[in-house]
Amino acid sequence: MNAFGEIPGVEYPPDSGAGLPGVFWYPSSTDPLTVTRSHARTGHWDGIHRHNYEIITGSKVIKVIFDDNKAIGVQFIPAGSNSTSNAKLVKARKEIVLAAGTVHTPQILQASGIGPKALLDAAGIDVVVDLPGVGQNFQDRM
Repeated sequence: MNAFGEIPGVEYPPDSGAGLPGVFWYPSSTDPLTVTRSHARTGHWDGIHRHNYEIITGSKVIKVIFDDNKAIGVQFIPAGSNSTSNAKLVKARKEIVLAAGTVHTPQILQASGIGPKALLDAAGIDVVVDLPGVGQNFQDRM
């Protein structure tokens, strides 16, 4: 980086995301020794063998199940099934982590009863938490 700074006309933009030409540092998810990329499989599947840990792939989460306002399980449709009549339930002893992306996370939360009360009432979904921001202000940057 310092060597680039010695080249006439090379700038160091204050924000690497500003779209300006120049030199900037950016984080990398590649291991410099093995030249392999870090991704979900290597971080959450490979080499993990625990009796209380399992990843179910190819399935579709329908909703999070609550006891009062505490998440206790997840209802999902197994891979290869298109019917909610085949839905399965997985319960958690400690916690549930929901990470379904920008679009599907609010969709699952709303289907579970977390979101704007007026929207949930209109959809006939029991309100667990009236949280007006869920699913709002999505902006496609493309």
